[in-house]
Amino acid sequence: MNEVLWLLDIAVEVEDGKPTVWLWCKDQEGKTYIVKQRYSPSFYIIASKHREVVEYLVKQGFKIEEVGRKIRGRDVKAIKVYVDVEDVESLAKKIAKELKDIELYEEDVRPSVKYLIENNLRPSGGIRVKGNMIRDDLIRIVEADKVEYVKDVIPPPLHVLSFDVIYYSESGSPKPERDPVILISLATLRGRRTQLYGDEEKILREFLKIIEEEDPDIIVGFSSNRLHWSYLVERVQRYGLRLFIGRLGSEPHTSIHGHISIRGRLNIDLEDMARDIPELTVETLEEFTAYLGLDQEFDRVEEWEIAEIWRRDSEKVKRYSLQRVEAMLKCYEALRDYIFSISELTGMPVDYVLTASTGFRVENYLMYLAVERGELIPKKPEISHVSYVGGLVKSPKPGLHEDVAIVDFRSMYPSLMIKYNISFDTLSEDGEYISPNNFRFKKEPEGFLPHALKTLIAERRQIQEKLKKLDEDSVEARVLNARQKAIKVISNAIYGYTGWIGARWYTREVAEATTSWGRHVIMESIKKAEELGMKIIYSDTDSLFLQNYYGRLEEFLKWVEEDLGLEAKVEKIYKRVIFTEAKKKYAGIKEDLKIDIIGLEAVRGDWSLIAREAQEETVKILLMTGDIGEALKTVRNYIKKIMDREVEMRELVIWRQITKPLDEYEATQPHIVIARQLIKEGWRIQPGDKVGYIVIQGSGPLYKRVKPYFKVSKDEVDWEYYIDKQILSACIRVLEPLGVKLEDLKKTGGATLTDFF
Repeated sequence: MNEVLWLLDIAVEVEDGKPTVWLWCKDQEGKTYIVKQRYSPSFYIIASKHREVVEYLVKQGFKIEEVGRKIRGRDVKAIKVYVDVEDVESLAKKIAKELKDIELYEEDVRPSVKYLIENNLRPSGGIRVKGNMIRDDLIRIVEADKVEYVKDVIPPPLHVLSFDVIYYSESGSPKPERDPVILISLATLRGRRTQLYGDEEKILREFLKIIEEEDPDIIVGFSSNRLHWSYLVERVQRYGLRLFIGRLGSEPHTSIHGHISIRGRLNIDLEDMARDIPELTVETLEEFTAYLGLDQEFDRVEEWEIAEIWRRDSEKVKRYSLQRVEAMLKCYEALRDYIFSISELTGMPVDYVLTASTGFRVENYLMYLAVERGELIPKKPEISHVSYVGGLVKSPKPGLHEDVAIVDFRSMYPSLMIKYNISFDTLSEDGEYISPNNFRFKKEPEGFLPHALKTLIAERRQIQEKLKKLDEDSVEARVLNARQKAIKVISNAIYGYTGWIGARWYTREVAEATTSWGRHVIMESIKKAEELGMKIIYSDTDSLFLQNYYGRLEEFLKWVEEDLGLEAKVEKIYKRVIFTEAKKKYAGIKEDLKIDIIGLEAVRGDWSLIAREAQEETVKILLMTGDIGEALKTVRNYIKKIMDREVEMRELVIWRQITKPLDEYEATQPHIVIARQLIKEGWRIQPGDKVGYIVIQGSGPLYKRVKPYFKVSKDEVDWEYYIDKQILSACIRVLEPLGVKLEDLKKTGGATLTDFF
């Protein structure tokens, strides 16, 4: 056969004692393929006694190849060692013990990753397969002679199934050793809607049957990695079953990277994406769906009340669970093109790329480039964190400002890295480019990182040109637009990657020099803007906020291009903008009346909803009218709302995230006190979770006056706290720079707040 397929996933299986790559693929008709290819993983040895090492390896029966490679741009002579084992790292370490005084490279790169990058194959991308069909069945099996990457292959029709599981727990979080499954809801893009309830064994058997019948390419869940898959594995075992949900009868398993893999299918846990969005107060499916702007109603059932509602009104739980699986499908459809694009760009399978940090995504992209350029992939460094000076942030002029233009330097850090050839392999004591903080970089040859950035930028520009000729609603346009966004994310993250201590190519000098040149650019730009008669209201890393810009911007932008060799554009113009005294905290309104709120309490999850709403409404009034008196009325209305108890309890919840194991916390912070209490009561609290509490009446420090949000009645609430420490604290943030004092806010008509208590 000689066909173009779409690469879904990869695995390395041991057949006849030797590693074989299995490429799970789909054709444009939606048929499933396994493309098999024998593969001998490899690693590299650098040795001062090169010839002796070669002779030893040959004598031991290893297949080797003497090759020229580079280490951080330096030419070296290397020995490439091929091995027919899956655990390359263990074997390489044994050899290293025998030989001593050698350096190992790439033995710690997984064979499946190595196969992909050596052959430039990319998951979620196209591949041309030449070989022999050895089975033509529901799953076609091909023995490949040759496999090569094909660009711009549109994803085929994929069968997608979403699922939601409800457990019955009388107290605390459900525990798999104790609490049964009472409901599983399933939905597919083909229109199937199924709910399984009743006897647990029957539910689980039917679930397995449906997965087998539907044979989905993608299974979408929420909390499936963290909770559902491991829970279901344990529950089915009680009935002598195995959770065979993978193709060819296999259970989900935890990958070395920490995500759950399902053979032959993609496991998408939307919670992984939700946890990457700082704007979300709580990373729930409901909030995530709303953040994406999707229309989906939820009856909303909290985990702590499932048992009670199930006994009283099981239909509500069923309805809620069905709403969840429908929402998951909507989220998937909204995000699929971006997900596939970031997967193809980085070379990471979908289920892995969603759990990986930006640093790992960048690194995987660079590993492809390294193999292409003959650069050996270094080991991860073992170093402590060393901070460095970031971009220049000039303190704002607090207050309300009219007509402010934001000039943004397009891709400032990538552009500077290209302009000054900033890279780990061009860093040199005799380099011609000298950064403002005195690091030197050679002009030639072109560095590894500038080459990577040029490649990305060139591809993004090609895509943008193509997009101009396409119908923006077409499938091709949608896919290409997602890809150019993915490229932007990776290119903008490369400079920061070099300063990340987990990076294989960690080079602090690169990150420091880049930000140093960035600060220089901003300072020179501020001088030029002022020379032209513009007023600088604020600057932040790669942007300037300018007043008096009429008739001056064109000359300024031309100067940036000609004198600095960079590109800048007017990002947006605010009719009115409010700055607080703090950096990165402001709000502005544009001509179309769209309001941006940056860094203020209104967009932070660690404030109560009522405080965030009060600040947001106050900001809107100020930006739309400029009337401080109207803003004061707004604040007082919210104060009265609290005084009259006209708020829902959910509006009072304060959410805080658990960022590390609880035993590492020493301070008596309210959310830690609550977390420890909940754990004692049987609730599952892990790092990454958010804990919600409400402040109640009482004496003593705050941590002694909090309760879990679902245990508080209105009679217990410390209403004065919510006025003083939530509403007033949030609103004075934006009003104080305008001359309003706290006492002004505390006056409601002819009375003061204390008169109401």
